[in-house]
Amino acid sequence: MVVQADALTKIAAFIATLPAAPDVSVLLIQGDTSATARRASFFPTHDALERHLLATLDRAAIGLRLYVCGDEAFIWRIRRLAVEAGMLAEEISAELDATPRAVYCVHCSASHVYDALPEVECIGCGINLGVRQHFSQRVGAYLGVCADPDRPHLEHRA
Repeated sequence: MVVQADALTKIAAFIATLPAAPDVSVLLIQGDTSATARRASFFPTHDALERHLLATLDRAAIGLRLYVCGDEAFIWRIRRLAVEAGMLAEEISAELDATPRAVYCVHCSASHVYDALPEVECIGCGINLGVRQHFSQRVGAYLGVCADPDRPHLEHRA
């Protein structure tokens, strides 16, 4: 189980129902390990968590299942790592917790996390993006395209 900090309170009751088997563990990114009431590992950065997860998957036996909980960017980042390590999509479950979502700007290729709004301003190029409902698994983000081609920048809007 890989859990993002904000998602921990949402699934604490679920974690408590897991069997007390030694092979069930919880990996946290920037979370409070005491909230799980079971063996948990804390990682201060995404990179540290990813290195540990890859090492764990490298040693894993057949039949491993992965449960990921967090925001969309976190879920798809962890899912991509697991698939690259050899897991099948059917072996990975995910639960969305937070409203912020990653948006990929098709104009400058920047990807940033924003609140779930229909339009956002790209931090990379400043274009006002309309956020499409299409989620790209490849880039792990929703696609953002120019909301108004006649007036692409917010400062020009009346």
